[in-house]
Amino acid sequence: MTPSHPGPVTSVPGRPERGARAVLVQDADTALPAGFDALVEACTAADDHPPFGEHTLLTLHGQRQVRHSRLEARSAHGLAGYAVLSEGLDAWYVELAVAPASRGGHVGTALLRTAREHVASHGGGVLRGWAHAAGPAVERLAAGWRTSRSLHVLERPLGADLPEPRVPAGLVLRTLDPTDDADRDAWLALSNAAFAGHPENGGWTRDDLDWRMDAAWTSSSGFPVLQDTGGLVAGVWTKDEGDGSGELYVVAVHPCRQGRGLGAVVVEAALRALADQGCRSALLYVEAGNSPALRLYAGAGFRLHHVDRCYELDVLPAT
Repeated sequence: MTPSHPGPVTSVPGRPERGARAVLVQDADTALPAGFDALVEACTAADDHPPFGEHTLLTLHGQRQVRHSRLEARSAHGLAGYAVLSEGLDAWYVELAVAPASRGGHVGTALLRTAREHVASHGGGVLRGWAHAAGPAVERLAAGWRTSRSLHVLERPLGADLPEPRVPAGLVLRTLDPTDDADRDAWLALSNAAFAGHPENGGWTRDDLDWRMDAAWTSSSGFPVLQDTGGLVAGVWTKDEGDGSGELYVVAVHPCRQGRGLGAVVVEAALRALADQGCRSALLYVEAGNSPALRLYAGAGFRLHHVDRCYELDVLPAT
């Protein structure tokens, strides 16, 4: 075990098979262990999606100073698995990755066991974890956990046949400027109104917005918005992943304007913007129970790629 970052390192009782050993690095800073990027790349190639969500990867790479507890599982060949554990307002959250060559060796089981022990030692609570493209292996790993949320990951190809957005009378379609403070404030107001109460997208501060807008994938050419004389009423924040794919990262329509087709207008504009940037496909995430949004995206040509599920478990305090 050769961690490259400070913080107390505690051996975990019990060892997964095949010689891997799990350890907990408590309250580590943003430094990452050797082999982390290679682990993420191997998991992404094997599973056709990253093992960690965008928020986790950004914070781990120092986009924002967020302190996590890190869980590592190592074998004789290096980093066999890695997990990130953080405490939210209403629950603990864990995300983990297991190297493809180490799967089937109880690495994931050891990481989750350690996460539960850490939560129990800090008073217990609800522990939640997202599984991306959950399959049989994930179902076995999550035995005894309950499903609390499901996200549909939708995808569609991009080509030259995209329709021209038809802007309703009285509205202007323009491109938001992420470098302009006034535009940032206007988008923040629209997004918080559209996502009031949402567990990830609701209640953002300017700081929450700024560190995401400062990410390399945010560009001025990929941010179509609709506005009237009172301000922004709808818009789409897109991501250019740099590998020929793009994402409709946030699709926002003001609650006072929902049900009038404005979502379809800005989605069409966003797809054209991604295609103009060279993207060959686009994806997005939507709650499985959001029927209006699912109808909107089906009408825009999106089809189901896979389902992400959030599992949760009640952890009792340690005695």
